[in-house]
Amino acid sequence: MSSINRVPNEVWEGILSRLYPSQLSRMSMVNKNLNVIVSSLEVWPRMFHAAYGLEAQLRPLMCIPKAKSSYMIFMCASSLHVCEKCFGLTGYNAHKLYWLPLPIPVLLPRRSTDMIKYVGDRFEPNWTIQMCLLCRQGHISDLGEPVPRNVTNCSMAWVDLCDKYPCANEARGLFSLRRGNSFINELGAFNYMRRYFGGDIGIKAFKTSTEAYDAETETRILWYQRQE
Repeated sequence: MSSINRVPNEVWEGILSRLYPSQLSRMSMVNKNLNVIVSSLEVWPRMFHAAYGLEAQLRPLMCIPKAKSSYMIFMCASSLHVCEKCFGLTGYNAHKLYWLPLPIPVLLPRRSTDMIKYVGDRFEPNWTIQMCLLCRQGHISDLGEPVPRNVTNCSMAWVDLCDKYPCANEARGLFSLRRGNSFINELGAFNYMRRYFGGDIGIKAFKTSTEAYDAETETRILWYQRQE
């Protein structure tokens, strides 16, 4: 008998209730016992109703008698459009990828006294979770990110900034940081864009459409609906 099976289910439930949904989905693949425990957690129906509304109905799956198991499978199918922090749903046709939940590094302290650590200018995360734009903006404001080496603390022409960061023109309010008529501090502008687009990953995702994400989520949900 494995050590996992010797731990009472109540203890596992207490441990697993502290994890993010993406971590739970990984844990559910360890063995059948953990799959049953993870899929029966209250987080899945709570996540479903937070994303789709309190009146939303979930179609049960064939050969899965417990409805909570279906909630986990459906939410995993929807994971590209659901924030793991607030459980908010970003619908299809968002047009810009940075509006969707994107993976952002988070630290999972082993003790309450653990502090955030950087190695040089490289962030050392314990995990990445899917966060919507609003949650990423709050996360960046609270924790910050290391500044890339190619970002200077010098003034540069607005046209040069827009050439280097095509998203600059869409960041509302960035004009207020300009010095005079045509120059702006690059570091200040970069930090503003980082907050506006939800981190470095939001800046990089500016040019990317959501079409591929929408199509993949639709395929996943269609698979789910055909399991009856």
